[in-house]
Amino acid sequence: MGDFRVSALTRLYFILFCMIVKAVISTGLGRCPIYPQLPNYDIGKMTGTWYEVERSFHLMEIAASCTELEVAMNEKGYYVINVHTINRWTGNPSVSYGLGIPSYAGSSAFRYKLNNRMPYVIGRLLPGAGQYNVLFTDYDQFAILWSYRIWLLGRKRDIEASLRAQIYGIMQDLNLDPDRLIISKNNNCTQIPDIDEAKYTS
Repeated sequence: MGDFRVSALTRLYFILFCMIVKAVISTGLGRCPIYPQLPNYDIGKMTGTWYEVERSFHLMEIAASCTELEVAMNEKGYYVINVHTINRWTGNPSVSYGLGIPSYAGSSAFRYKLNNRMPYVIGRLLPGAGQYNVLFTDYDQFAILWSYRIWLLGRKRDIEASLRAQIYGIMQDLNLDPDRLIISKNNNCTQIPDIDEAKYTS
């Protein structure tokens, strides 16, 4: 068993972050909250393999299971993101390739652009494309991702109950409701091939 405690320094950063959130978050009826940048965010530590553990319900993802993200960095400082899923009804695998373009160097917010030849005004309407923000992460165990919906990502396909309880507390401090999350389908998942950074450097 690993040590699931969030470090004291990390908690201090989080408390300060929550104070900023409470000051700027939108509270208007029907409006989505706007979150500030995560302080002291280390973009390089977000690389590697992430698994979708929980997420908000979304009809377009109802058949997806075993969602796995392979994240690398290219020479421009962009995320190179491969998203692998398996259709839980047919068993067929699929993969989407894209770039995560930070709002600025070291930003926790990024624009995810699918790797295709379509003009941006069309490509930004494709499922999965859009603006994302890493609301909180310890880099080694979990990350809370926001894009008008919530994803709980983990370095493993499941998260221990003690750590999950801490994450739910963090989400509540961010005015996010953990009860709105659904458990991702992670049964009978297979290993995926390594990411090919050379193909996605644009």
